[in-house]
Amino acid sequence: MKSYSHLWERFVSDENYYLAVGNATKHKSGKKRKCRQARYIREHADELKDEFIFYATHFENAEHKPKMIYDGVRRKQRQILVPTMNEQVIHHMVANILQPIFMKSMYEHSYGSIPGRGAHGAKKTLEKWIRSGGKNFKYILKLDIKKYFDSVPHDILKQKLAKLIHDERFLILMFKIVDVNDKGIPIGFYTSQWIANWYLTELDHYIKEDLKAKYYIRYMDDMVIAGPNKRELHRMKDKIEEYLNNKLGLRLKENWQVYKFDYHGKGRDIDFMGFRFYRDHTTLRRSILLKATRKARKIKKNGTNIHSCRQMLSYLGWLDCTDTYGAYIKWVKPFVSFRALRRYESRWQIKHNKGEKEHVV
Repeated sequence: MKSYSHLWERFVSDENYYLAVGNATKHKSGKKRKCRQARYIREHADELKDEFIFYATHFENAEHKPKMIYDGVRRKQRQILVPTMNEQVIHHMVANILQPIFMKSMYEHSYGSIPGRGAHGAKKTLEKWIRSGGKNFKYILKLDIKKYFDSVPHDILKQKLAKLIHDERFLILMFKIVDVNDKGIPIGFYTSQWIANWYLTELDHYIKEDLKAKYYIRYMDDMVIAGPNKRELHRMKDKIEEYLNNKLGLRLKENWQVYKFDYHGKGRDIDFMGFRFYRDHTTLRRSILLKATRKARKIKKNGTNIHSCRQMLSYLGWLDCTDTYGAYIKWVKPFVSFRALRRYESRWQIKHNKGEKEHVV
């Protein structure tokens, strides 16, 4: 494994600082306190530079009160930590350094929270495999990790980071960010999605290179493996579980499944990332379609604002890339016009940008 040193100089460089400020304050607008803080940091980045470098050098986590949210795609409650704006800038500075390092070893079909990939990229890959896999795409092993973010052991994570990063100052900063919780990776920190993806990279290569899985795709800790033999998939499941326990200190969730994939009405579809995959078409998970129709009716009844407008346009992205045109015509189109929503969002953005410029002047 290649190791990296002399990272601190790059971390505190002007280029990295200004890039982090831009990314951390992007899309934060409005009258809320955090939005005002983001605007202040963006507008006074030059004057605040020395202050942020000092903060990074003597970094300590702020006190955080956990917040509960509902993850609609995963259909589960999650406890998150909301970082301060100052912390977000530091997290982006760290992530800017980690991203090219982690990407060099990242499995090509790991898609969760990775720029340029994402759920729609995973969808295209899985559809391509389904169309071309034939008999080799007959059975499905579907599995995920039990309470993944909350259960990553710090000792193993730090050992792996220390093998990769040979810059003591940068490593100490990373350890402080990780140690905001006694155990696990904090959901809500920008650094967490990179660390969580990278932590499973060794598992990815083990599945592909040692277990010889031809069709294997991962979205964060959700994994799908396809193969021609049910017994072989069961064997892979046992090996993966053993690897997770012994090498990564993690546990496989008990609801893992091995089943026959849909073929001429026999078998089941693949429910993955909010999509439902069949041999000849892909639809949306019913719960997501229901949320889209409810949001459309709410906009029809109460009117729209920028938040609901962007939510509805996001649902359009889901509807547009799946075979759900009939449902769209029946349940969504009578209530909202996506053309009108796009115009609304465009006018709002122009007005907002103009206001930002006037404020700076």
